[in-house]
Formats: sequence, structure tokens, C-alpha cells
Amino acid sequence: MQFILTTFIFSFLLFFLWDMNLPMLASIKETWLWNKDGAFGTSTPNVGENPLSVLNGYRIDSKYYSFSTGKFVNYEEPMKVDFALLNKGYIEFQKIGDEVNFFSSSGELFWKKPINSYPRSGYFGSPVLYLAGDNNTVFLLDTSGNPLGTGELNGRFLTDYDFDQTGKGAVILFSGGEIDRVDDKGILVYHKDLSENRVTSFFKSVTLSPNGKNVLVHFSVGSKDFLMILDETGKIQEEWELEGFYPHKVYFALSDSGRSLLNLPDKVLFFEGDTLIWQEKKEKLGSTYQAVYAKSNVFIYQKDKDIVFLNDKGKIIRIKTLTTSENPIRFFPGKESDTFYLETKKDIYQLRIF
Repeated sequence: MQFILTTFIFSFLLFFLWDMNLPMLASIKETWLWNKDGAFGTSTPNVGENPLSVLNGYRIDSKYYSFSTGKFVNYEEPMKVDFALLNKGYIEFQKIGDEVNFFSSSGELFWKKPINSYPRSGYFGSPVLYLAGDNNTVFLLDTSGNPLGTGELNGRFLTDYDFDQTGKGAVILFSGGEIDRVDDKGILVYHKDLSENRVTSFFKSVTLSPNGKNVLVHFSVGSKDFLMILDETGKIQEEWELEGFYPHKVYFALSDSGRSLLNLPDKVLFFEGDTLIWQEKKEKLGSTYQAVYAKSNVFIYQKDKDIVFLNDKGKIIRIKTLTTSENPIRFFPGKESDTFYLETKKDIYQLRIF
């Protein structure tokens, strides 16, 4: 009788609950690992993108490694290297110089041009931001060194910029409040002067949401700090005061749903819109740089030795511990929407969201 009753209840629940949409929790898995110094890694994943064909290269000590050639290139001061993480080839330049060289994926000199600005490549290589020495002008060029779109952006001292994770341009922020959103062709999507009606304001930090539509801005007015969210047209959606004053750039991430995670030197904050959902104070004060990232429906941030993975609601789904010798670390996207990378001082991890 008990078996019959149990079977009836199970069948009843199965029948009525079959079509319910239950929330699925994201899970993060490491699918590939590469040792940077030894230039070797685990087997490439059977599912998803192949990191050996997607990734361009990396720097370690005074060497640049190309995944295309499988070789290291040595360079010494005053020579420096800049490269797109998800597009082939690399740029060679001098900190104080008037010439830029671009090398193809095979390591051959592709072009040489008289450019005296510092290159900063996006994930996919276009646009490449060339920063003028006085930090008041940003030139927009393609991977061939040719002007793109509007050609140049001007403002009152560049403080921050961020590249679209899907390759659709960048956002550039000047301390005077000038903000420019450009697409991959260097065409201006919008230009705003955020300092209007904000006397004694200073703009410090900016980031794009993973889909590239929304922008989170950090700025101060007098001795108070604020955050604002802009939509894809540059219209302000939210603006609120941030507890505490940070006279420097801060590191934060913005999700497609409008939630934001701030990894500050002294604490971690999680917001939904302009509402503080939770905060966590750190046991010891960290440096200005604090790694943080948003991808798809997850947030990731570093807290001391731990890499903390959150879902879009700010709930912990995983913690990974690294040794202090792995610092500094950074996160960057893959070409597929469910893939991203964690680069440490020693290794590169491919991670997938399931």
C-alpha cells in the first residue's frame, strides 16, 4: 500500500510540475590550462572554442609568445609590445619614440609608420586606440595603422577606457567628463559631456556591460564619489552616491541586467541598479588594482587568494584559490559567449559557463 501511495504521489507531482521553468544555476568549469613560461598546456577542449587558434599570444618577462608560430620573441627596453588578445599579429613601439611596427601572425614585419602615440589594442584589434603623450587626444586606427571613423577624440585628460567584449568598439572617458562610445569602425555612437551641471566634477573610471549596450561610470563631485549607468544612446539611467571617496580609478563590472560589482581596495559592493544589495569588508587593505569581471550571467572577482564566482543575483557559485605567486591576474573574453579566460602571472585558464 505504501509503495502504491508513493508511486501515485510521484506521478501526480511529475504530471503537474513537468512544464515548470525552474531557475538554473550557472556553473563554471576549467576546460584548458596553459603554462606561460614552458609554453605547453593540457589537451584542447572537445567542445567550444579552441584556445590555440583563438588566442593571439601573451607577454612574460621580456618575451612575447605567439600561439600562431609557437615561438617566443625577445624584446628589450626601450621596445614594448602591444597586441589584440583575440586577433593575430602584434605592435612594436617605444615608450618615447616616433615609429610603430606591426608584425603579422607569422612574425614578419607587415608595416612601419611614423606614429608617436602609444597603442592600446582592443580584444579583436579594431579600433586600436593611440594615446597622445599629453593624454588629451586619442587617435582611432585600424590594424593596418590607417585612420578610422571620426579619426580622433579630444577631451580634458584621458582617465580610462574599455573595449567591447564582442568586438564592437570601445568607450573612452576623460577626466573633464567627455565620454565617447565608438564602434569597431571608429564611428561615433555618441558623445556626451557629463560634467554639465556638475561643478568641480572629476571623472575617473568606466566599464562596458558584456553586450556592450550599457556603461558604468565612476566620478566625484567635490569630495563625494558617485556612480552612473548610461544606456546605449548615452542617456543616464541611474545615478547614485557611493559611500566613501576614492581619488583614483576603481575596478568594477556591469552586467547586461544592470547589476554592478565593485572590487574596491577596502571592500566589495554589489548593486542592483542604484540599490546596494550587499557589501563585504576586506580584512586588509588591497592595492588600487583589484581584478573584477562580468561575462554572460556571472560575475568574478579576486579577494586576496580567492577567485570568487557569483551568479547574476550576486550569490556565490564557486571559489577558486590561487597562490600569491600567481598575482597579478586578469580576466578577458573568448570569442564564444560562454567562454572566458583567466590569466595569471604563470598560467592561462580557459573557463566555460554551463
